[in-house]
Amino acid sequence: MRLLDVDATMVTVELTDGPARFHALWLRDNAQDGASRHGNDQRLFDVTDLAEVVTVVAAEVVDGRLVVEFGPDGVASSWDAVWLETHCYDLSGGHRVSGQSANPWTADGLGGGSGPHRLAWVDSDDPAAWADTTRALQRDGVAIVDGLDTGHDGAAIGDVAALWGPIRETNYGRVFHVRAEVNPTNLAFTPRALNVHTDNPYRRPVPGYQLLHCLVASDVGGVTVLVDGFRAAEVLRDEDPAAFGLLSTRSVPFRWSGDGFDLRNRGPLIEVADGGAVHGTIQAVRYNNRSAAPFDLSFDEMAEYYEAFRTFARLLHRPELEYRFTLAPGECMVFDNERVLHGRHGEADPERYLQGCYLDRDWIHGRIVDV
Repeated sequence: MRLLDVDATMVTVELTDGPARFHALWLRDNAQDGASRHGNDQRLFDVTDLAEVVTVVAAEVVDGRLVVEFGPDGVASSWDAVWLETHCYDLSGGHRVSGQSANPWTADGLGGGSGPHRLAWVDSDDPAAWADTTRALQRDGVAIVDGLDTGHDGAAIGDVAALWGPIRETNYGRVFHVRAEVNPTNLAFTPRALNVHTDNPYRRPVPGYQLLHCLVASDVGGVTVLVDGFRAAEVLRDEDPAAFGLLSTRSVPFRWSGDGFDLRNRGPLIEVADGGAVHGTIQAVRYNNRSAAPFDLSFDEMAEYYEAFRTFARLLHRPELEYRFTLAPGECMVFDNERVLHGRHGEADPERYLQGCYLDRDWIHGRIVDV
């Protein structure tokens, strides 16, 4: 890191990706000294405690750290290059990596080409193995726990969920059953093929993670299809920025009704934070054609929105984005429901039986994994 320029209002430094400017007030608000931050990284002051005009009195780079003295309060603080690069908001081009610690993948790139990370149940109490799996979930959005019981006497889906946190109960119960039913409340509870989708966009909040534990596999059909929604969204942003702009800035409604519930929510198909449609971080994808309520955009936008919607839908079927495999008995797939779309190719054997449940996102993405 190298100091390029400094005046009363800002500091400019050379970082790995080039010059980056930081406002005096932003730096002062993010001061890292002991009088400004608690050990848990929470501020010890309110922004209203700062002077009306915060200035840079002096700045230099010492031993790889930016050191700044502020006026008029005389506080001095320092930041290393990694911290500044992580929090840099001076975007000179390109867009940020999608999601926290995410590594968007294509079909042949998942897990470095070896497929989803796997955790053997016999190793689940090993802190290092658990940490590797948690990092894989944060990075790839999917992992498989194998070696589970397929009856009622051994490790089951609740035990897998408990590796990270408590099951989030919904109107489907703590654990739901993915199998053919006489009067299904959801098309997932039939043998029919299912287009790739994210679950429950009609809830607020949407379940963050889903688990699917295979008890009985299908000899015919029932192939699991996964698509990284972050990768698909980035492809759309590169190929059709106008379509990406519409899908990331217009909210549309979702709805599910049954069993005494009428669940409704709305939001953009692609949720973007920070830099907007051009530079913004992709932080969630919600795509579920079955649960999309009638779109309610203005007349002047409806035709253009539908074209963008269909463009994204077609993109989700590209073979290079689809990772396909058959979930075997004793395997439990854990995946990010706000990122990884899942589907079922081909009509499955009616005897196929999976159990599912949900976890709130924080139990996995809020973990500090330092083993």
